Formats: sequence, structure tokens, C-alpha cells
Amino acid sequence: MKTALLIAAFMAANFVTAQTYANGGLSTGATSKGGLAAPAGYTWSELQNNTGNTTESNTSIGLGGTFSSATTSYFLADDFTVPAGSSWQITTIDFFAYQTNYSGTTAPFNTVRVNIFSSDPSVAGAVSVYGDDTTNRFSAGVDANMYRTGNSLVPAPTPPATNRKIWKVTASTPKTLSAGTYWVKYQLQNVVTANAGFLPAVTIVGNRGLPSFNAKQFDAIGGTWAPVVDAGNPATAPDYPLDMPFVITFTSTTLGTQETMQYDNRIQVYPNPVKDNFRINNPEKLKISTVEIMDASGKLVRTLKGSEEYNVSDLPKGNYILKIKSEGGLAKITKLIKQ
Repeated sequence: MKTALLIAAFMAANFVTAQTYANGGLSTGATSKGGLAAPAGYTWSELQNNTGNTTESNTSIGLGGTFSSATTSYFLADDFTVPAGSSWQITTIDFFAYQTNYSGTTAPFNTVRVNIFSSDPSVAGAVSVYGDDTTNRFSAGVDANMYRTGNSLVPAPTPPATNRKIWKVTASTPKTLSAGTYWVKYQLQNVVTANAGFLPAVTIVGNRGLPSFNAKQFDAIGGTWAPVVDAGNPATAPDYPLDMPFVITFTSTTLGTQETMQYDNRIQVYPNPVKDNFRINNPEKLKISTVEIMDASGKLVRTLKGSEEYNVSDLPKGNYILKIKSEGGLAKITKLIKQ
């Protein structure tokens, strides 16, 4: 069933130094599906079609997650998991948004409200463990060096546009969380209240959305929740669930090492969950040297050489951590669910 939304759009390894947990990818590379290069220093965040499907694509460029007026106010929410036996000393959370046709050199957003719950906030009885729906926790806003745009090839060629520059908006969120699954509910606000912004959903090259995606949108005026889904282009295309990208910076000592890691939303693992083989979406063509697979406790269970495809058919079912190392020496962290 089509769901009407305001549209324009767990695991991580823990270390002694500050780390980041990335909820999902956003950049789709420096060249659009139609072959147009992004401006120097930028990449596209382009709506996707499933690989091999040339008749259907995503249509949700951005989701409503801002306060615009006394009659238009939306929040977004998504979950994350602190692994068993671990605790995260969180310092900041980054969110991503754009203001259509905004041409300023400083971020158009100066307010971010954050409320972390110990369970799904759309379900009665959810308890807030940090923050609220009113306090401004804005810390910084910087150019994310991406432009949000529609699919430039499917179902019909449409030149990508540069009028939706994505900004990274950082909230100061000092809080220590023990192991468990949490939900972060958040809302941004534009410098000029009447100018609403939009928040792009997690974007994976060649994939409209994963079954595990479960973000939700809250209409603060009507007091109602709805799942965040992409209705598809054309209208007859099936709906797909969406996730919202965010980055959590934290400090933890679970794995007992002091390696410095880096969040990079160009990196995505798919399919995820995986049964037999997975690939790593690597639009910038980083030279991956090795992929280390660790279990939920942080124990290294396998090391794979950089490749186009990785076979894990004999890996036991469960949740794993992937440490993706490039020849440049910086490692990326993401999760892998083995079915």
C-alpha cells in the first residue's frame, strides 16, 4: 500500500579512541548513472533502481524531518545497536539534510533536536534515555560535499541537478549507553523557519532498499507515526522501506585496541543480510586490501583478501562486524548479518 510522506527523500567495532557508527550510505559516486560528472570535489547522492531493472526507480529525494511552522512539524527515527558486552560513550551524532535552491556558504540549519529511546518510540511505553523533543543540540553544520538528485537514467533520462547540496548537521549528545538496541528520534530546523529542509534516505548503488530498513516518520502536529517508504517511480512500482543515515561518534574499549577508524558513507555492503556472497559498494574505487570479519564479541573469525565478491556461505548465522582496510591504511567499519 502506498504511504503518503512529505517527500522532495549495530553493530560497529569499538575501540579506545573515538569511533563512529554509520547507519548507512549516502554517496553514490562522482559520476551519475547517466554519465555526468559531479562538480570537482563533490559526489552525487542519486536515487537508485534495482540492478537489472530499467523501468522502476526510487522517487523519494528527501523526507520531511524539520520544524517549518506551527502547522508543519516532522521528526524522523531510526534504530542502532550497541553490541553485547560493550558501552558507548557518545559525544556527537551527525545528520544529513538539504535546502532546495539554497546557495549560501554556511549551513542553512541551526537547530537539531535529539531524543534517544531504549525502544521503538512509535510503540506505547517507550522510554527516553537521553534528550527531548525541544532542546536545541546543534553543534556544527558543514558541507557534506554531495548533491542529492533523482535517477538520471531510470525510468527516463533526467539530468542530475546541483540545487540540493547536502549538509552534515552535528548535534552534541554526551551520553553513555550500555549494550542494547536504541532508537534516535530527531528533527532539524532551518535558519529561516519558513524554509523547510529535507533529509535524504540511505542510498545504496543498485538497490532501492533492504528488507531490514525500518525508519519511521512522526507528524508532531497530528501525533501520528508512519513507516518511511519509497513509493517508486512510476506510481505502479512497489514500495520499498527506507533507512535514514546518521553517524554516531563514540569511545569504547570492547576490542582492546587503539586503531583509528574512519566513517565513509561511500562504503556499503550488499546484500545485507547475506546468505552466500556479498559485495562492497565502492564508488570511489578505493583499493581494498583486506576485509576482516569479527563476531559479536570482537573476535576475528576470518580475513579475506580484497576482491569483487566475498563468499561467506559456510559462516554460521549471526551478526558480524566487517573491518574494511584500504591500501591507504584507513579502515572502515560496518555490520554484516549472515542468514
